[in-house]
Amino acid sequence: MLARRALFLLFAGMLFSCVRAQTFPDPVTVNAHPLVETVTLESEALSAFWDRPVKLIFTVLLPSDYANAPNARYPVRYNVAGYAGRYDRVNRLLGDAEFADWWTSDAAPGVITVFLDGSGPFGDSYQLNSASSGPYGDALIEEIIPYVDEKYRTRGVAARYVDGCSTGGWVSLALQLFYPDSFAGTYSYSPDPVSFKRMQLIDMYADTNAFVNRAGLLRPSRRDIYGEPDLLIRDEFAEENAEGIDSTYVTGQGQWGAWNALYSPRGEDGRPLPAFDGVTGTIDPEVVEHWKQYDLLLHVQDNWAELGPKVAGKLYVWMGDMDNYYLNNAMRDFDAYLKTATAPASDAVIEFSPMKGHCTEYSHREVLERIGERSVTSTSAD
Repeated sequence: MLARRALFLLFAGMLFSCVRAQTFPDPVTVNAHPLVETVTLESEALSAFWDRPVKLIFTVLLPSDYANAPNARYPVRYNVAGYAGRYDRVNRLLGDAEFADWWTSDAAPGVITVFLDGSGPFGDSYQLNSASSGPYGDALIEEIIPYVDEKYRTRGVAARYVDGCSTGGWVSLALQLFYPDSFAGTYSYSPDPVSFKRMQLIDMYADTNAFVNRAGLLRPSRRDIYGEPDLLIRDEFAEENAEGIDSTYVTGQGQWGAWNALYSPRGEDGRPLPAFDGVTGTIDPEVVEHWKQYDLLLHVQDNWAELGPKVAGKLYVWMGDMDNYYLNNAMRDFDAYLKTATAPASDAVIEFSPMKGHCTEYSHREVLERIGERSVTSTSAD
């Protein structure tokens, strides 16, 4: 009996150690720049969830006139990265001479940008509350945003925007929909699947296998803009399984593992329950039930009477109609619902560009100019 108990405690300790060992990636280096500040906060919400200190790091890019206009207040843009992007992406942006010259010119709008960190314990955190990763949504809404509003001369929620592409496109849209009173608008480009009926080419609610379709053919995960597949879902899972500390995609820090970590319930070992068998592709419908709370189309349909007025004038989405990951399929359903929504009617702007692929029209400059124009208009109205 003592030997069995000792073995159990050893096994439990190994599981706990594995979960802790993979949690939070190391900080990254941000290049010194007079307009860039790096902020580190110890998150009360995440520290309580993980029972250990958890730090949040983000960078702030200031307008070029910020120091010389002490009475000016500015709109704020919360930028969400593509999958697992870190807060040091400001380095690449300012390393682009054309952008840097524009940003320091009189032509650039006065907008503060906050570059959020995409790292999380099971891959990208998705900036939302998760049963397995912890309360990242609370950390953003209740800790990061109040800090930014207090430290910097912002205009508050009336001029607080969120944007991103791919993972950032989904997160920015989800934040606007789940926290409609916290943001004045979203600029979402090529978002991840907004309906799990079209999780790329998988119907999570009706299909039984992620790897093989109903015709018995292996499902692709990626294509070029002419429709030629170049990556199978099965092979993506194999790569993530190989990276997992337990030889499964659940801990592999990849895209499917991060989706699973956000959408799935937490298991007794502290890890997300798998919605898929990572070897066979079989889908677990009981786990998928938990996914429904993150299905953006279901959320909008179920809550439109209350949600609709709160997101009026706030939704902009761009999607290439030959998205390389088949993400336009789910967005077509999302768009179709909003076009028929009543009480209230939707004024969401969803643009589809023919023969365009994933994130091909996303531009930091364009988003900043859109926010700048909108902020001028709202200031004039005030």
